[in-house]
Amino acid sequence: MTEIPDWMASTVASDATAGAGVLFGPFVALSPEATVVGPALVATVSTDDNRAMRDVPAAVPGPGTALVVAGAAESRTAILGDLVARELMHAGVVAVVTDGLIRDSRTVAELGLPVWARGTTAIASRKDGPGHVGGSVTLGGVEITDGDLIVADADGVVAWPAADIHALVAKAVAKQQADEARLARLTGA
Repeated sequence: MTEIPDWMASTVASDATAGAGVLFGPFVALSPEATVVGPALVATVSTDDNRAMRDVPAAVPGPGTALVVAGAAESRTAILGDLVARELMHAGVVAVVTDGLIRDSRTVAELGLPVWARGTTAIASRKDGPGHVGGSVTLGGVEITDGDLIVADADGVVAWPAADIHALVAKAVAKQQADEARLARLTGA
């Protein structure tokens, strides 16, 4: 994978795509101080059921993976809590982006797993419905495939297609350099 600058943020990632790839919807940064940049692993759960989450740890390709979970937009139950969060982190997941809800949010934050979700709930999910791990999902109006780059922080979540990462990094670097030059002119530095 192309090396991603350590200053990468969702705003710069969005600028590089002219806004394409920005997830729209109620994605709340439950750890707003976190910035995560990593390759996606996608999963789909069923309404009020998180059985597919049991299959995620075995499918994580390596450390630094950003898990993207779709299918819970109508759920009243959590796609994960502190136990699932621990399993995900042990497998190499560094962040979760979902259209669903989570529970045990304080503990999940204390564990250091940043989550972008619709919100929180106290209700546990069933574990008998259909779902799958891997492939592609549509989340927040954006199609995301395993290996796409996820950039998430307090300002939002952006997905870059894997095939375009190198070109988009170049655009982001050019934008960052232009912004730094503009700032220098404004501050007289």
